[in-house]
Amino acid sequence: MPTKPPAAEIESKVTERRSTRRVFPAVARLLFLIVRGLTKATLSTAWCLAFYILSMFRPFTGMAMLAAIVMVPLSIAAFVKPEAANGMPFWAFILMTFGFAGFSIGYTNFLDWITPPGLEDTSARYRRGEHA
Repeated sequence: MPTKPPAAEIESKVTERRSTRRVFPAVARLLFLIVRGLTKATLSTAWCLAFYILSMFRPFTGMAMLAAIVMVPLSIAAFVKPEAANGMPFWAFILMTFGFAGFSIGYTNFLDWITPPGLEDTSARYRRGEHA
C-alpha cells in the first residue's frame, strides 16, 4: 500500500521554500544599504577634512592680498624708473598685483562654495564684517 504524506507536511515544505526566497532580497537590500551608508560617510568625511585642510591656508591668501597692495606702489616705481626693477618689465609688477588679488578673492570664494552644509568656518571669528 502506497503511503501518501499528510497534507500538512507537503504544505510546510512549500512555505519553507517561500520564506527563504523572501529572506534573500531583504539580505541583499540590507547589504546594499550598509555599503551605501559607508560610502556616504566616507565621502562626507573626506569633504569635511578637505574643507578644514584648505581653510587652514586662508591666512596665506590674506597675506597675498597684502602683497597685492604692496605691489601697486612698486609697479608705479618700476614704471617711473625701469632700471630700478633690475631687468623686469614694469608691467610684470601690475600683473602680479592682479594675480595676488585674484587668487586671494578666488580662493576665499572657492572655500565658501565648498563649505559642507551645517559646518561653520573655523576662521570666521577672526574676520570682520557681516560674518562676525
